[in-house]
Amino acid sequence: MCLKCLTVARVQWKGFDSPTKMSPQKVLSNSMTRTNSSPGNFDSSIGRPMRLAEIYIAAEHALKQTISNLAMLKSLSSSEEFEKKYLELTKGAADNYHRSWWKRHGVVLDGEIAAVAFKHGHFDQAAKSYEKVCALYNGEGWQELLAEVLPILAECQNILNDQAGYLLSCVRLLSLEDGLFLTKERQAFQAELIRLAHSEMKDPVPLDVSSLITFSGNPGPPLELCDRDPGILSVTVCSGFPDDITLDSISLTLMATYNADEGVKALKSSTTIVLHPGRNTITLDLPPQKPGSYVLGVLTGQIGQLRFRSHGVSKLGPAESDDVMSYEKPAKPILKVSKPRALVDLDAAVSSALLINEHQWVGILVRPLNYSLKAAVLHIDTGPGLEIEETNIVEMESYAGVSENDEDEAQKDGAQVESLNSEKKFERSTLHDGKIVFPNWASDTPSILWVLIRAISDTLNRGSSSVTTRRESIVDGMRTIALKLEFGAFHNQIFERTLAVHFTHPLYVRTHVTDKCNDGTLLLQVILHSEIKATLTIYDAWLDLQNGFVHSGQTEGRPTSSFFPLIISPTSKAGILFSIFLDKTTAEEDMKQPESILNIKYGISGDRTIGAHPPFINESTGVDGARQELIFKSVIILQRPVLDPCLAVGFLPLPSDGLRVGQLIKMQWRVERLKDLNEKEISEQNDEVLYEVNANSGNWMIAGRKRGHVSLSKNQGARIIITVLCMPLVAGYVRPPLLGLPEIDEANIRCKPSGPHLVCVLPPTLSSSFCIPVNS
Repeated sequence: MCLKCLTVARVQWKGFDSPTKMSPQKVLSNSMTRTNSSPGNFDSSIGRPMRLAEIYIAAEHALKQTISNLAMLKSLSSSEEFEKKYLELTKGAADNYHRSWWKRHGVVLDGEIAAVAFKHGHFDQAAKSYEKVCALYNGEGWQELLAEVLPILAECQNILNDQAGYLLSCVRLLSLEDGLFLTKERQAFQAELIRLAHSEMKDPVPLDVSSLITFSGNPGPPLELCDRDPGILSVTVCSGFPDDITLDSISLTLMATYNADEGVKALKSSTTIVLHPGRNTITLDLPPQKPGSYVLGVLTGQIGQLRFRSHGVSKLGPAESDDVMSYEKPAKPILKVSKPRALVDLDAAVSSALLINEHQWVGILVRPLNYSLKAAVLHIDTGPGLEIEETNIVEMESYAGVSENDEDEAQKDGAQVESLNSEKKFERSTLHDGKIVFPNWASDTPSILWVLIRAISDTLNRGSSSVTTRRESIVDGMRTIALKLEFGAFHNQIFERTLAVHFTHPLYVRTHVTDKCNDGTLLLQVILHSEIKATLTIYDAWLDLQNGFVHSGQTEGRPTSSFFPLIISPTSKAGILFSIFLDKTTAEEDMKQPESILNIKYGISGDRTIGAHPPFINESTGVDGARQELIFKSVIILQRPVLDPCLAVGFLPLPSDGLRVGQLIKMQWRVERLKDLNEKEISEQNDEVLYEVNANSGNWMIAGRKRGHVSLSKNQGARIIITVLCMPLVAGYVRPPLLGLPEIDEANIRCKPSGPHLVCVLPPTLSSSFCIPVNS
C-alpha cells in the first residue's frame, strides 16, 4: 500500500469516533433504495428521518457490500482492529523504507508508531522509536522538530527510570538553540540534571557533554616551558547551561603531537570550579612534561556522583579564530616544552690567584641564558681549607662584560670582568645558613656575587736556592667551592657546579750566595718573585737565621740596603741583600733550628676584579686612610759554601757524536768523597751510598736500575762512577736525568754543573724503503 493510502487511512482512523457532519436528508437519500417501476411511488410522501442506529446499520451494510476483503473488513470493524491494522501497515512501510535506504521516510513513520505507543503507555517501544527520530533530526540539524520530539523522549525515559538516557536527553535539550525554549524551561532542565547528579545513581556512567561544555586554549601563542619546568596552564571553558553550575572536580588531558608512545597527560584541579554561562577561564597546575608539543585532549569531571566528559572545542568567537577546530587543519598546540638546554651558567669571575690566609673577595659570575632567575636561591658550601668570614657579608653587582641577550657569547670561556660603571646596580646582603636569595634586578641580567672567603694554610712557604729546582704543585693552593642554584617558578630547576679557586702566597723566595768575602762573610741575595696580579709594597724585611749562621754587624737581621719601601710590580721580581757569616755550632744545636725564616712586612694594591687585593676590613673597626700592613713568612734552607762540601757529584761528558732519538746511551755520574762525614750523617752501612735517578718519562726512557746502593769508601778522595742506560724519546734541548743522593743532605753535596742544564738531542736518522714487484 502506498504512503498516500496510509495517510488517507490514518485520517479516516482519526475521524472514526467523531460524529458525522453530513445532513440527515443526504444520508437518507444515499442509503435508501429507490424504485421507479410503479408510478404510485412517484406520488409517495417523504418518510421519517432515520435514527442513528439505523444509519450505523445502513453504513455497515453498505461497507460490507463495497469491501470484499474480509481482513480489511475486520480492520474496520472496530477502533482497536483499525489501530492494529494501521500499526501493521506502518511498520511494514517503515521497514521497507529502511531497507531501501530511504531513511528519512522510515524515521517519519517510526515517529507515527512512537505516538501510538506513547498513547497506549508502551513507553519502552515509544522511547526506542523516538530515539531514531531524534537521531535523524539531530543529524539533519532540524532544531525545531527536535524541540518537539525530544521532551516526549525525555518523559518516556523518566517514566522508565532510565537515568543515563534521561540525563542525556536533558543535555540535548540544554544544547538546543536558546529561542526554542523559555529560560524557565531551560533552568528546569538544568535542575533535573543536577538533581539526578546528586542522587544515588545505580550505575553512574560517563555522560558526554561535548555539545554543552566546550573548551579551548587561550588566544595567542602556546605556553612555552623548559624541560623539567612546571607551570600553570590557562584554558577557556564555555558553558551552555542557563545558570551557574558547580563542578566538584575537573581533569584535562594533554596529547603529544609527535610522539604516539607518550600517551596522554591528565591535569587535575584540586578545587571546585563554578562555571558561569558563557566563557570561563580556569587554571590548572602543570607538572613537568617531556620535551615536545602538546594539544588539548578530553575534558572530564564530576558533578556530584555524575561523571562527565567533553571532546568539544569551543567555537565561540570569530569563525577564523585559532579557537575553532576544523578537519582541514591540525589542532593548535597549547603547550610546547623545549629540549634540555643550559639555563644558567656559574663561573669564577677571576682566574688569577688570590692571597692565602687573608680575607679575599671571591667572585661568582651568574649568567642567565634566556631564563628568569627571579627569587633564585644560591647555596654556597666551602670545601676543605676554606671558611666564610664571620659577618657573612656578600655583595652583588650587575655585570656588563657579556651581552645580556647574547647566549652564544655568554657560553664562551675566558670572559674577563670589565670595570664597573656608575650605572650598574649594587647591593650588599648577608648569607643565611650558607644561602642567598637573588634580588629582582638580577633575574634577567648577568651579575657577580662577591663572597668574603679566607683560605687557610698552616704550612709556611718554602723558598729554594739557585742550585735546586722549584717543585711547585698547583693543587697545593687550590680550593673548591660547591654551588647549588635553585631557580624556576617553583624552584624545580637545579644547577650545581664546583668552582676551583687558586690561592697563593704573595711572593716566592729564592736565595743565592753571591760572594764569599776574605773575612768569611757571605753575601746572601734573596730574590722575591711576585706571584699575584697586584702591586706589592715592601715596607720592611728581616731574616731569622738558623743555627750555624749569624748576621754580621749590628743589622739586627735587616738587609744591608735601605731601599724601603720597595715596590714590586705584578709578576715581577726584586732582590734584597743580607750579610751573614758562618758560626761554629754542634750537631745538636743545628737540629734545634734547622731552617731560617724570612719575614716581610708588605702592603698590597690590587683590584678584586683582577685578582689578589687588600684584605677586607670591617668598617666598624677599620680606620679610613690607615695603611694596611701584612706579614709574609718564608722558610729558607741555607747551604754551606760551595768550597766546603762533603761529596761531589759530577755529570760526565756525553759522547762526541751527540744524542739521537731512539738510540741507547750511557749516562754517567762520578761521585767523590771530599771529606769525612759526621757520624750521624753516615748511613747505617758506612761503605754504601743510596742513589736515585730522576728523569722526565716523556723525554727519557731508563733501561736499568733507577734506585740502588753503591759502595763508596768513607775515606777522603774515594770515587765511584754510576752508569745508567737511557734512551731519548724527543728531539730538541731537554733536561738530562738527574742523579740524587736521598740519604745525604743537599748542603753536603756539590754538584757540577751547579744548576739545571740542557742537552741537545738530534732527530732519528732518516730511513727509506722500497717495494719489489712479485712475479705472478
